[in-house]
Amino acid sequence: MYLKKFSIRWSDLDANRHLANTSYANFLIETRLAHLRENGILQENFADYGIGPVIFSEEFYYVKEILPNEEITVSLELLGNSNDFKFIKFEHCIFNSDNKLSFYNETFFGWINLLERKLVTPPDSLRKVIAALPKSINYEPLPEKMNLKNPKIPFGKSL
Repeated sequence: MYLKKFSIRWSDLDANRHLANTSYANFLIETRLAHLRENGILQENFADYGIGPVIFSEEFYYVKEILPNEEITVSLELLGNSNDFKFIKFEHCIFNSDNKLSFYNETFFGWINLLERKLVTPPDSLRKVIAALPKSINYEPLPEKMNLKNPKIPFGKSL
């Protein structure tokens, strides 16, 4: 699995003096981008490709409190993908200073053409980097045609 280490800073904390909700998301994003950077995919490449990632859902599971001045390790593994990598699921774990699981996340996303605002298949260079990512023990292939309507969302609801 891909691993990235971070130190918890004052600015990462909330009013309860533990890791803030938004900080978890920021550490996950930075881990994903660090993996891409280390494999030759830079932010300017996304501009060249004319695409960007679009998150459909993220599930956060808080297991153990993360406190000030801790050193954490964030993992990244492939949880699922469609054959063309148009749709992808990542799995993240955050381990505390004692290497105990503190947090679990599943992120489901795809790629959007920034001009047409439509979902697209990523270029080969990006697919290869993601395909080489270690697979989670929970890995499952995703279907080619995804139903992006989540049954938890009350579609048609209005004020």
